[in-house]
Amino acid sequence: MEAVNAWGNTPLATVDPEIHDLIEKEKRRQCRAVIEALGSALTNKYSEGMPGNRYYGGNDFIDQIENLCRSRALEAFHLDPSRWGVNVQPYSGSPANFAAYTAVLQPHDRIMGLDLPSAGKKISARRLGSVI
Repeated sequence: MEAVNAWGNTPLATVDPEIHDLIEKEKRRQCRAVIEALGSALTNKYSEGMPGNRYYGGNDFIDQIENLCRSRALEAFHLDPSRWGVNVQPYSGSPANFAAYTAVLQPHDRIMGLDLPSAGKKISARRLGSVI
């Protein structure tokens, strides 16, 4: 166990300098403000639903951020919020799941997923027997 702990706490630059160097080059190429936003506590939050109507609780600040983004998007295109709406949420992860499934499954193969209380995803909450 001690060897695993020692290795697990070793910096990437020591473990794999080549990968570390490539990551650093990519980091310098990207916009710092975007990296800060994508590396923030916001990425640790699951916020399914719309502001004020989320599937999970604890989204008060996420709701405020999303509403601010919606207002800014309408303003950027000079649109009247009483006539227009906008959805600023990112596209679903479902297409990624579908790509993974179709990469490893054959037509009519069956898959099983966890139910919601067991950490399953709402998108995969289908009855056993569903086929792709």
